[in-house]
Amino acid sequence: MSHPSPTRTLVVDAADESAFRPLNGVGGVPGPVDGYPQFPDMTPLWRDAGVTVVRSFDWVSRLDTRNNPTSLFPDWSADVDDPASYNFAATDQWVEAVHAIGAEVMFTVASSIPRNKLPAEDVEVYGRVVERIVRHYSQGWASGPAKPVRIYEFGDQPDFGPLHFDGEPEEFYAMYRAFCEAVQRVDPTLTTGGPATAFPLEKDAPYREGFLAFVRENELPLDFFSFLWFTDGSRDPLDYRYVSRELRALLDEHGFADTDLTLSYWNYLAVPSSTAPAAEKGAFQAATAISLQDTVIDHAFFFRADSGLDPHYGFVDPGGVGQVDGQPDERTRALVLAGRAMRGRRLAVTGGDESGFTAIAGREGDRVRVLVANYVAPDSALAPRDEDRFTFRIPIGEQRIELGLTLPPQRPDLASAGVQSARLEVHNLPWTDATVTATLISLTGEVDGPSPVTVTDAGTLQMDVDVAPQSVVLVELTA
Repeated sequence: MSHPSPTRTLVVDAADESAFRPLNGVGGVPGPVDGYPQFPDMTPLWRDAGVTVVRSFDWVSRLDTRNNPTSLFPDWSADVDDPASYNFAATDQWVEAVHAIGAEVMFTVASSIPRNKLPAEDVEVYGRVVERIVRHYSQGWASGPAKPVRIYEFGDQPDFGPLHFDGEPEEFYAMYRAFCEAVQRVDPTLTTGGPATAFPLEKDAPYREGFLAFVRENELPLDFFSFLWFTDGSRDPLDYRYVSRELRALLDEHGFADTDLTLSYWNYLAVPSSTAPAAEKGAFQAATAISLQDTVIDHAFFFRADSGLDPHYGFVDPGGVGQVDGQPDERTRALVLAGRAMRGRRLAVTGGDESGFTAIAGREGDRVRVLVANYVAPDSALAPRDEDRFTFRIPIGEQRIELGLTLPPQRPDLASAGVQSARLEVHNLPWTDATVTATLISLTGEVDGPSPVTVTDAGTLQMDVDVAPQSVVLVELTA
């Protein structure tokens, strides 16, 4: 009986170039702002990771439908047209911090949870408030930021039981109409979408088919359809390939062929009781970032690219990166290594598999980078399922909210092939008959090199790289 080799050959063709998909978005709090001094400054990390866009829905920038002193519009009896009626300070700091690293903002309009999740009492007034908020962030009304925000999303997990939207779907639809009309009054060229559905594989659902039908019947704009996906129930990086194919087919079937597909949040784990070592999470992050490049997803946001602190629910989110005080760990470095690897032009790579051992390569100027990830799914993910369903419980104070979602079919190929190392072959390098330097960077922060490596007169380079289970290595070749 033959056994898989512990060494896998990865072949990079430096002459076969294509474009990387623009999927390097994140969600999270960039640093300390008014009212939230406990958040560490993440902007150096985000800059290092090459983050291009940040989703704003967090604990700083929320529009509640009921009075709340920390909301963007704290008092619903106030004058909608008076700048003094708005609470922009903390969100302005948030937006300016994102713009300072050269990234764009996707501004999400949704209520605070778990306290404020009711539908608007007066949809007409709600739309007028949204209009003023969009004018502030897109046109500088009431001393808004100098750089305009161009992307607006409505909703955040309205299907997440009673936790995020405690109203009827028709009330959500009416608010989406008011949101769209408000944005259009400000500038019809702004980008709008939603609804950030939490359970995107539930068929004939109010926030899938129902939402799309309402948008179509009322001729409302939908530049992008947004959804979330975490893999607590599968631990499979290729979930995103399956889910995105299903949603692309759904959009096309309903006449939304020109609507982009936006993955508003993705990560390994989201349920507070889910746990895994940081190295396992980091390996998953890198393997998933690589696999996302070959999906039909147009935009993606990793959540959470901050410390994971949740001041509303009172726990540390399993999806954060680094420690609560901002100190880095394997998840932090995975974010940076993946972002660094996918710059410039993409190069063709063969030799990876669909079991978590995967690679991607790129060329940026006089550097060629190869990112190799060796994620190994835990035994719990390999045990045969009774059904493609995941149920879980969310603790809210004394409450225990039971929820469930449909999973992609279980893949036998998820089981690890037992790879321990890679033989890296890079062909058609532009630096023939020369010596280049190779630097290896791992999830632990260890750096090996730069070390000289010889390129043949045919432009080929070979080297061996240790890639143990639950590890990631970035190889940088410099002329």
